[in-house]
Amino acid sequence: MNSHVSFRSIRSLLAVLALGASCLPGIGADKQPPTIVVAKTEAPRIGYWQPAMGDGLAQMMITELNKLDNVKVLESVALDDLRTERNLGENGEVAAGEAVKKGQWKGADYTFKSVVTRFGSKESNYGGGGAPLPGRGILGGLAGSFSVKKSENEVQIDWRIVDNATREVVKGASGSAVGMEKGGGFNFGSWGGHGFAGDREFMDSALGKATVKAIAQIVESVKAIQLAPGGRSTSAASEEQKAQASLRKIRGTVELVDGKEIWVSLGTKNGFAKGDKIKLYQPIEKKNQQGKVVLTTYKAVAEIELVKVQKDKSMGVDMGSATIAEGWAAVDAAIDIDSIE
Repeated sequence: MNSHVSFRSIRSLLAVLALGASCLPGIGADKQPPTIVVAKTEAPRIGYWQPAMGDGLAQMMITELNKLDNVKVLESVALDDLRTERNLGENGEVAAGEAVKKGQWKGADYTFKSVVTRFGSKESNYGGGGAPLPGRGILGGLAGSFSVKKSENEVQIDWRIVDNATREVVKGASGSAVGMEKGGGFNFGSWGGHGFAGDREFMDSALGKATVKAIAQIVESVKAIQLAPGGRSTSAASEEQKAQASLRKIRGTVELVDGKEIWVSLGTKNGFAKGDKIKLYQPIEKKNQQGKVVLTTYKAVAEIELVKVQKDKSMGVDMGSATIAEGWAAVDAAIDIDSIE
């Protein structure tokens, strides 16, 4: 038995990028999932085929991950094309009202990274160049160099998901996908470096099927992961909350008492919305012996829930029995009035 092992060029992976999308399962949609970009795949020691392979596998993963409902995929491969479209507007070739503006891209919470660590076939030849088979007729005359070739094909892709804000690899969001298939190999010598678009030869080969299996495993693994909001989103939300809290940390006044309807000088410009609760305080002046007001303290008397909110004022309904007067202080119910300067 003559045994020959060769792990062939990664370039055949491009076949999957053209034809494999229809081979993997589809998935639905979800509410505000974290955003993710797909990095170009690395293939160490592949040489000049690495860029084409990396771009191609990223295209495939974008297509498949975009079907998942637990992540929102952002474009990461065709950025130059998007910039070209934006440049048309910046150069005045697109109407001002229709041009794409700079600074409108969404940020990504996570990056999906993958590395092809194994891609090839192990072939075993039995016979080859042996004596003619005994027999008569057509078979006996043509079987002079009879041999049997057996091929084992294997594709391994290591992958991980990284938090862009912290550089942390998400716990439980990494692994190795291995696709294996027995059968005939693929004639790379006849390929010549052209694309595999519309070429079923590779997809029908054992190596092509092994590739599809590896990618399908990755998609199923990512599908099962429930990603928390990334560090980017968490930080942005925290900053927004701080900004809102800063706006609301203000002492307003009771502008109008109309029966049970209480109008206060707090509105949307101060970060308030319908349903927010406002405490009303009676100001109490403290005077010295000369009659000079030294300080003013505040006594909480009532609480209202806003039912109508405008830019610079809001209205709430008083459901209590206390008497409320115009000129009283109005403050966010969640804030201590003494903490407001």
